[in-house]
Amino acid sequence: MVRIIVILIVFSSFLLNIYFLGDKMKTQAKSYYTVTKVIDGDSFFVDTGAEVRILGINAPEIGRCGSQEAKELLSKLIFNKKVKVSPTASDSFHRLVADVYLDNQSVNNQMVASGWAAYDSSDSQNAKEMQTSGENARKNKIGIFSEKCSQTIPPSPNCKIKGNVNDTDGNKLYYPPNCGTRYDNITVDLFRGDQWFCSEKEAQEAGFAKTKVCP
Repeated sequence: MVRIIVILIVFSSFLLNIYFLGDKMKTQAKSYYTVTKVIDGDSFFVDTGAEVRILGINAPEIGRCGSQEAKELLSKLIFNKKVKVSPTASDSFHRLVADVYLDNQSVNNQMVASGWAAYDSSDSQNAKEMQTSGENARKNKIGIFSEKCSQTIPPSPNCKIKGNVNDTDGNKLYYPPNCGTRYDNITVDLFRGDQWFCSEKEAQEAGFAKTKVCP
């Protein structure tokens, strides 16, 4: 009985691999595609039905600060236009992760340079250019790095607790004002899911734990 179950699992896995490989090849069969739908600031669908995730960038998730601006910009750049897609891999959502070009210009870099998407380390062919663009956007407080989405001053004098979400592990910590210089150096990046809180109870109810570096 166990042997039969193992065989079924292996066979099912084989069929799934064939399916996803076929889906990927469907998009890799040519280089240029028409963009039929923009999902957000870093992903879109093309005319083969495949979904593409732009390599090396992170735009705000839908509903977060800057998400609408990022989507609108990407739509303006590529919607209903032919783009060159150079896939490097597929992610856990079975999207093609790719360098994308419009008229030989890197769409990846244009999104980062605009400030509405953050550069993320990658093996993109344009990695160095994107890194420079990202540093410039952050230095000049453009897009998501502006005071609108990246804040050090609380919008309300009664809500000064800073809630931070760790990009790597999703860990949520909050920092009260009595945290000294540590508190002063914390930025509330609304585009990443950071939040301001009016009380420690409010922060805890939102799933944040008090950082151990504060008294």
